[in-house]
Amino acid sequence: MRTDVSSLSSQLQTAIATKCQTLGQKYSRRKHNCVNSMKLSSDESKELSPCSLSTLPNEILLKILKNLDLKTLCRMSNVDKRFKNLTQDPELYTRLNMQDKSKKYMCDIFCYFTPRCKYLQQLDLTGSYFDDNDFVNFLSNCGSCLTHLCLRACHIRQLNSVLLSFGISWTCKNLKELDVSELHCDKFSYLERLSNLECINFVQLEISTEHICKTLKNNPQIREVDLEELNDPILIELGNSCRDLEVINTPLYICSEEQGVGSSYLITSQGINALANCKNLRKIVLFFVDECPITDDTFRLLSSCQHLQEIQIDFDDYPDVLTDHRLELLAQCKNLKKLSLEGAKLDIPDKYSIILRQCPKLQDFYLIRFDDISDQLVNQWEERYPHVSVYVGTFRNSIHLYIHNSESTTDNSES
Repeated sequence: MRTDVSSLSSQLQTAIATKCQTLGQKYSRRKHNCVNSMKLSSDESKELSPCSLSTLPNEILLKILKNLDLKTLCRMSNVDKRFKNLTQDPELYTRLNMQDKSKKYMCDIFCYFTPRCKYLQQLDLTGSYFDDNDFVNFLSNCGSCLTHLCLRACHIRQLNSVLLSFGISWTCKNLKELDVSELHCDKFSYLERLSNLECINFVQLEISTEHICKTLKNNPQIREVDLEELNDPILIELGNSCRDLEVINTPLYICSEEQGVGSSYLITSQGINALANCKNLRKIVLFFVDECPITDDTFRLLSSCQHLQEIQIDFDDYPDVLTDHRLELLAQCKNLKKLSLEGAKLDIPDKYSIILRQCPKLQDFYLIRFDDISDQLVNQWEERYPHVSVYVGTFRNSIHLYIHNSESTTDNSES
């Protein structure tokens, strides 16, 4: 049954109008005349007819179809036999976003897209419910070109973690970004078989330190990691194998040597010193835990990473550890854009000016749990350094209670 093209979504009409205005120069005079005849005004687009579309060559129609979402593509497949064939072109299905789909539909979705996703590169199934066998079968047919795979918080019926992880590592050899966070399963492994990973997210994934280290060792080009926890063995492996590391989204809980023995989430000076090999670090979050003997090692690490753009430090119950020397080490991070200090204390608050003065790219400066920073001092800073926004908060969750800028001071009681 033929579908009236004029009843398709306005997105299709807009895409056609845009494409027709830019494609004329790329084709022969015959095709150029054809394209010119299809230029649409806002009024003409409402009178789009099947006949005019049929005059376009397949190569132009495919370029138009590439701009449509999956729902519209499926509707286009019902127009006629020609469009049905065109909408099955694998080049149209390099990205597949199927978030929060129920188990009622996922089996049919895998079946429908399997013959179409020969060149699939990005697959996002966040929050969806499906059978692991269906998924592995889909991967075996469509996963060879995958570079991005997101299974965050998926609900997988009768999950076989060995089958799932083996299916990913066996098929997706070109995978660069892998997100299996909040995927509740036991003994997730085999990911060390992958060798092209650049970004990994294993938050709330039950995977051993041993398997994490093997994965890191086999993927030296890793740039970003987000793990449930960090410890000395993982940091040592990062320092040895992943020296191009840029972003650590997982907080580093720094403790004493005695506290760190056998811990799965605490970090000692050994891990910090190993991380100093990652000179391209751009983001790091540090927490000093109870009774931690804070030394200059951590601050030397920060000063040695000249690409750092974002630093967050929580001094917990040790407000006096931020000495003048350590502040000077922080100020050596010339590319710093965002700095958050929580619970620190200086005898003279204006000493923080060294950060504002020596970090020319700084944009946001957070001072949390400070009771000795006056509005007058903040206003002075922002007069001298108008490119920096200074945020002062009593608690971490009320950071926006006191937002100072060069124009006004606001009190947002809703934060």
